[in-house]
Amino acid sequence: MKHTLIEEGLNLQEELLSSDLNDLIDRLTLYATSRLKTRGLKDFQGREPIDFVSDLILKVLEGTRDFEKAKCSFREFMFGCLKSEISNFFTLNPPGKNLDLSGLDQSEIQNNNKELESQVIEMLKSSGADDDELILFDYWLEGTTKPAEIASDLGIDVKEVYVITKRLERRLQKIKSKAKEIL
Repeated sequence: MKHTLIEEGLNLQEELLSSDLNDLIDRLTLYATSRLKTRGLKDFQGREPIDFVSDLILKVLEGTRDFEKAKCSFREFMFGCLKSEISNFFTLNPPGKNLDLSGLDQSEIQNNNKELESQVIEMLKSSGADDDELILFDYWLEGTTKPAEIASDLGIDVKEVYVITKRLERRLQKIKSKAKEIL
């Protein structure tokens, strides 16, 4: 198994060395800029197009985005992954999600949030969420959203966190309409 991992690492390394990284990064950044502008938003929660590109490169190097399983060129793989990353960003952070609550009393907000959180947790439980999904949801509520941090904290593989994330996101989509009625 280690021999295979070493070979896979060499394939990625060969691709990285053989491609003009500066040109690829520039093209990916331009692509991200155009994709983000088509959404018509001015604020991307403090993120710039280059942030999406650098996060993608990090995921490829960590193995989260696995090039070895791809059946296309490295350049096509990177553009496809970037498109997916941007799409995921907008799926997880829809416009209008962050409301301006500056006029409200902070203690009211915290009490309301705790009640809402417990209602959503109950909805997750009743829809069949397992312990892994509930634990991940707790991390999200605490503000920890990076899979690498969560995996490190739980002592599991990052890929496992991504699998749990996908399950939880699908479950949240199913209960979203019910949650909107409550909220």
